[in-house]
Amino acid sequence: MMLTRMIMEQWPEVGDALILRSSEGSGRIDTKYDNYHRPYHRLDGDSYHVVFDGLIGYNKACRIIEALAGVHVLNRDYVKLRTFRGDMTLRVSPQVLASGVKPAPVAVAGIKNAKFRGAGEGIAQYLDFSAACARLGRDPRLLEAAVQVVTT
Repeated sequence: MMLTRMIMEQWPEVGDALILRSSEGSGRIDTKYDNYHRPYHRLDGDSYHVVFDGLIGYNKACRIIEALAGVHVLNRDYVKLRTFRGDMTLRVSPQVLASGVKPAPVAVAGIKNAKFRGAGEGIAQYLDFSAACARLGRDPRLLEAAVQVVTT
């Protein structure tokens, strides 16, 4: 959450934020080796996405990503991938993999941006939609996550 708050402080126009856990890690620590055969440790932890609801445009979003990659918060390959694909998407449904099914991302926190002056209705609409789907019995976790984010 600290990084999200830092982004909101530096670029207030990004608006409010919603943090989603996209997958759960095993908690295992592996030793890997870089291109120069130097060892480093990698923790297989949970993966998260941060969604902002300010309408900043694709080019501004790319500049923010490049700035984060420049200070090693994001991998430089992420910038190359976004440039190649020309999009920034978030999976909102389960994903079938060879190793099993990865569940849909679950909202874990919401952060209001006091400096944001725009409309910023996207996160509220997403949470309303998620709650409606949960009421239809599609995925009860969505309702729990929506309630938790609203009260956080």
